[in-house]
This record gives sequence, structure tokens and C-alpha cells, in this order.
Amino acid sequence: MALNALWRERRRYQDVLTAVATFLAGLAFNLVGLTDVWTLPEIDSLAGAPSWWHTVLLAIGCLAMLGKRRRPMLALGVGALVGAADLALGGSVAVVLVLFDLIFSAGLYASARARAAVTTAVFVVVGTASVVAGLALGELRIGVFVSLQLTTLLFVPLWWAANIRQQRQLGVLDAERTAREAVLADRAAMARDLHDVIAAHLSTTAIHSGAALAAPPDTSRDRAALRAVRTSSLAALEEMRSMIMLLRADDPVGTDLTLPGGVDRLPDLVAEASAGGLRVETNTADDPGMPAVVSHTVYRIVREALTNAGKHAPGSSVTLDICYPGDLVTVDIANTLTHAHSIDHHALSSGTGLVSLRERAALLGGDLTAGPDDAHFRLRATLPLNPAGAASGRPRS
Repeated sequence: MALNALWRERRRYQDVLTAVATFLAGLAFNLVGLTDVWTLPEIDSLAGAPSWWHTVLLAIGCLAMLGKRRRPMLALGVGALVGAADLALGGSVAVVLVLFDLIFSAGLYASARARAAVTTAVFVVVGTASVVAGLALGELRIGVFVSLQLTTLLFVPLWWAANIRQQRQLGVLDAERTAREAVLADRAAMARDLHDVIAAHLSTTAIHSGAALAAPPDTSRDRAALRAVRTSSLAALEEMRSMIMLLRADDPVGTDLTLPGGVDRLPDLVAEASAGGLRVETNTADDPGMPAVVSHTVYRIVREALTNAGKHAPGSSVTLDICYPGDLVTVDIANTLTHAHSIDHHALSSGTGLVSLRERAALLGGDLTAGPDDAHFRLRATLPLNPAGAASGRPRS
């Protein structure tokens, strides 16, 4: 693979090797007598000239092939003169190879205007030669035969080059479309992640402020609620700023794309949930060094579970267990079911939180289940520690 890539990059070497190979093949054809192939008794020619002249013309044509990529029209002009001189000597298969390659290169590398001129010239030459040959020899079949031969020699390389150009253009368009779709998918995922982040923090803020408003005035408790509201608001602003910077980055490759929020911030989530009235018991194993995308997903799952517990079962007891069996990480969160209900506005529950978590787990090759279990509501997620594509450290939603 490395040699193929190196070969594709060294285009100058390709041209040199092609020219040398054409010269050697043409020389072999001349030595075995594939010359004077166009000589007809009815048409005068210089067929009596020394045969080594064909080799001289072949060498000139191969030298012209060296400039076919940078100056395709100049190379083709030299090739046309070589072809005319070779035809005057009776013609040779070797020069036919050279002319075919130069016409193909003009069709591939020349400008659209130059290609149109070459195509027009080819049609004029084919038509004129066919008519002149048919009239000169007085036989229609000779004119048709000349037309077929010249079409194969002059038009087929142009058609072939046009085919290759079209395939390349389709490849470029397909690559651009794939890149645009990838960017749109990334931005959609980021927007979804931003929604989850802001929704969770705003829900926490609304719950804290609602609880403070529902209870009789108490200075210390109200100030604690205000501190919790401020903490949640600042965290939301921090994550929003980070996400907006990602969305507006001109060079995502050179941007630090690690989003805030990982297993190292789980104690902050537990403290925030405890301040909101939950009684959280944690049992977490030491982090074995999971990729950022997995750590970020674990953080999102725990945050969503604690937010849901605060909304739907305020004052409940919550157990949080995180362990690492084999190459997996499991997150098990259960909260007791209470009769209290803190949702006093429909905006506090959009109903998309668990759906987003399932999508997030599925993208990593894991799974997530959630539902009531006896006297608890349990959420359990299993994620691979090393999902495909996580080596870069870029978190994806």
C-alpha cells in the first residue's frame, strides 16, 4: 500500500517510466518489422527511406511524452508532426502507440477549450481522410476501412480520457457530499448534546427554585437554594460556551474537542443532587483510564438519572454503582419511588432524556435499560471500554 501511494504521488516518475516502456516496446516492434504498415501501392510514400528513421521518430515522440502532463497541447503538436513524418515513411505501430498516448493525455490534462479544439480536429481529419481515400482509390470500402482505423486511433483515446475525467469528478463530488453529511451529522449530534446539557441544568435550577418558593421563607435554606441555582447556571453556561466553540471552530482538527464532563466530575453531580434533597450512596470502582468519549457518556447517564430522580422522586434514596467487568463499564442507578411529585410545569419533562441516553449508548456499541423495579426505578447501562473510533479521544454524542 505504501509503494502504491508513493507511486501515485511521483507523477514525474510515472511519465518517465511510461515513455521508456513505450520506446522499448516500439523498438521491439520496429525490429520485428512492424513498419510500413500504411503503405499502399496506389499511394506514393517515402517507404524506401532507411528503417532506422522510424526509430528516430519514435525517440522524438517518447521525449514529447515527458511533457504530456504539464504541456499536453505542445506535446500533442510534436506527436502530430512525428506521426505525419512517420506516415510519410510508410507508418509504424510504434509511433501509433506514441500518438495514442499523447491524444489521451490531451483529453485528460488539457483545458476544456483545448479539448474541444482537439475533438473538432479529430473529426475533420477522420472525415477528410475517409473521403479522400475512398475517392482516390475509387472504392467505398477503403474509405470505410480508413474511417474505422482513424476513429480507433484518434477518437477512442479522447473518449477514454473523457470517461476517466467524469469518474474523477464524480469521485470528488461524492467525497464532498460525504464530508458535508459528516459535518451535518456532527453538528446535529452536538446540538442534541447541547439540548441535553441545558435541559438538565435548567431542570435542576427550576427544581431548586420551586422547592424554595414552595416552603416558608428561611434565610439559610433560601441562600443555599440560590447557591445551587447559581452553580447549575454557571455549569450550563460553561458547557454551552464549550459547545458553541466547537460549532464555530474553523479547524475542528486543531481544536480541543474534549467536552466538559467525565467520571472525574461525578462527585460534583452527587453533591448537587444531595443539595437538592436526594440521599445518594455511591459505590464506584477506580477509573481504569477509559477514553474521553466513554467517560463523557458515563457522566451524561449519571447526570440524567440524578436529574430524573430529583424531578420525579424528590427526597428519594439513590444508589449509584459503577464497575468495570472485563472490557466493559456498567452504570447502575436506582432510586426509591416516592409519592412526592415536584413537576409543577410541563416544560420540566420533555420526555426525550432516556431516548437520548439510549442513542448515546448505542453509538458506542452498548445498551441502556430503564424502568421500575419493585420499589425502585432502575437505570442500567453497559458500555464497551474501548469502542471503535474512541482512540482519538473525540467525544461524540
